[in-house]
Amino acid sequence: MEQEILIKTARLSLRPLRGADRDVVVDLINDYDISRWLTVVPYPYGAADFDAFLAYLADKPAHENLAIIADGQPVGMIGIDASLGYWLGHAHQGHGYMTEAATALIDWYFATTDAEHLRAGHFDDNAASRAVLTRLGFLPEGEGMVSSIAQGRDVLMKNTCLSRADWRAQQAPARR
Repeated sequence: MEQEILIKTARLSLRPLRGADRDVVVDLINDYDISRWLTVVPYPYGAADFDAFLAYLADKPAHENLAIIADGQPVGMIGIDASLGYWLGHAHQGHGYMTEAATALIDWYFATTDAEHLRAGHFDDNAASRAVLTRLGFLPEGEGMVSSIAQGRDVLMKNTCLSRADWRAQQAPARR
């Protein structure tokens, strides 16, 4: 059995999603202004969707989907599977939570894996996600069409990449 991941930052904790998170998470993500920026999340999003997702996660490594906890409650999700993915509830945006959570998870990822690169993407018109990835040091790496279930159509995805070397170089001044 894999150890449960718990990553702490100054204001946040990242931990595996739990059944007890259902009501809060459903309330947060059952918002078209959130789900429209994600590929596999339907809108509307209900308790059955959450339960199916939690069951799907049962056989996955914990770092693929972690709840972002602020003040004892989930405020969003973040994870790394084939790429970095994330979302925050609308009321929790604009506080620097995503950059803080992503920084901690990327640190953990490069410290515990031998991966030389981490990929992420954002929908072409998602300026907030583009800004987060830019702050983290991700660089453009092409684009392609992907399906957005909530939007019910294909959308343009801007792909980005962050190398281990670039991450270490940009983090080094902060660690001195």
